[in-house]
Amino acid sequence: MKYSLLLFLVLAIIGFGIWQQKAIHIATPKRAQIEKPKSRDIGIKWHDSLWKHLPKKIDTSIIVEDALGAPLKFAQYIKPVFNHEAIIYQDKGTWKLHRLTETALDSLKKDDFAVASNDRRVAYKQADTITSYRIKLANITHMLSMADHVRVFKQKRRIEITRKGKLLFSFPINLGFSPIGNKIKEGDGKTPEGNYYLDMRYVRNDKFYKSYKISYPNFEDRAIAQQRGVKPGYGVLIHGTSPLKRNAKDWTAGCIALANKDIDTLFKYVGDGTLIEIKK
Repeated sequence: MKYSLLLFLVLAIIGFGIWQQKAIHIATPKRAQIEKPKSRDIGIKWHDSLWKHLPKKIDTSIIVEDALGAPLKFAQYIKPVFNHEAIIYQDKGTWKLHRLTETALDSLKKDDFAVASNDRRVAYKQADTITSYRIKLANITHMLSMADHVRVFKQKRRIEITRKGKLLFSFPINLGFSPIGNKIKEGDGKTPEGNYYLDMRYVRNDKFYKSYKISYPNFEDRAIAQQRGVKPGYGVLIHGTSPLKRNAKDWTAGCIALANKDIDTLFKYVGDGTLIEIKK
C-alpha cells in the first residue's frame, strides 16, 4: 500500500510537469502573437490591369518632381502613390513626390518650415487599409484636381481660387480691424501682402470653425521687422466666421475670414502647400 501510494505521487508529479510544459508551449505562441506588431498595410496594390479602370476625369498631364527635382510623369508616380508608398503635394506652385520612408521623415524633421509638413507626417503614420481600387483611384483623381493658386484682393474683399489659370471659386472675405497697408508688426491689425503658401489646415474646436495657416512671416517679413526693431507677429490664418460676427466687417486681428460654407469649399479643393498671393 505504501509503495503504491509513493508510486502514485511520483506519477502525479511527472504528469503535472508534462502538463505544465504543454501549457507553456501552447500559451507562448499565443502570447507572442499578441505582442508581435501586425502590419497595418492591407490595402490593395497596383497592378497593370488598373490602367483600364482609370477614371475619365483623372488629370494625367500633371508632372511631379521627386526629392532630387527630377520630373516624373503620371505613369511613374501612380504606382507608389496608389500603393501608399508615397504622396504628392504642392510646394508653392510645384507638384512634388514625398516617399513615405523613415529617411524622408527624418529629413522632414530637420526643416522647421517644410511645406505641407503636417500632411506628409500624417501620411507616414496612416495605415493603408483601402481595399477598393475604385476608392483609391477616386482619391488620386481628386488630389490631381485640386486648385493650384489662391489670390486675395484686400481692397475688393475677395478671395479667388484658381487651377491652371481658370477661376474655380470666388468668395467675399473680411480682414483685420486696420486693413489698409502691409503687415509690419505684431498687433497692427493688418493682413500681410505678398506671396506665401497655405499649410496645416485643421478643424477647430472654437467659434472660428476651420483654419488654414498662412506661412507668415517669411524671411523678408522677419528682416523688415528686425530692421524696424519690432516683432513681425505670427498666426495669420484663413478661418471661418463665428455666428456673432456673421454681419460684421473687418473684425479679425489680421486674419482672412470667410463664411463657414465657403471655407468648407476651400477644404475640399485647396490642399496644404498651395500658393497664396495676397494683393493690396
